[in-house]
Amino acid sequence: MIRTISVLCALLCFAGCSEGPKTVGAPATFENVCDKSNDGKRLSLEGYLDFPSSFKSSEPSIMMRLRPAFDSRATVVGVSVQLGSGPNQVELPPKQFTPADIKLHAGDGKLAGFRDKVRVSGTMYLPSSIAQVEFKCGLANTLIDGPK
Repeated sequence: MIRTISVLCALLCFAGCSEGPKTVGAPATFENVCDKSNDGKRLSLEGYLDFPSSFKSSEPSIMMRLRPAFDSRATVVGVSVQLGSGPNQVELPPKQFTPADIKLHAGDGKLAGFRDKVRVSGTMYLPSSIAQVEFKCGLANTLIDGPK
């Protein structure tokens, strides 16, 4: 029950942050992106996306993690991305897949994979204090620029 409430709170926060045009945000760093003063602002970060290990075709979006370096486990920022084959979307992979099978369609038309550095712009939000997530802040309404 508590987990369900946590997920609903996270979704409500995401829904409140996801409106408006997908525009390039002001450059930020992993050290300052989650500052409370950035809540609600359009920001951009460069890093490497961790794709989920499982997908549900019934859900319209997924939550990925953006890291400063490919092999880093340092500061993680949540990144919400819609499922689909259009710009700023991730294709639903087959039931059995490896990270190399996942296709991210960037907003600039390029395909990005799990080893590619990308720039993600989005509206920064702070998850609810009761949400059980492994990131300090997230980016919603994301615009993704392909491999750098």
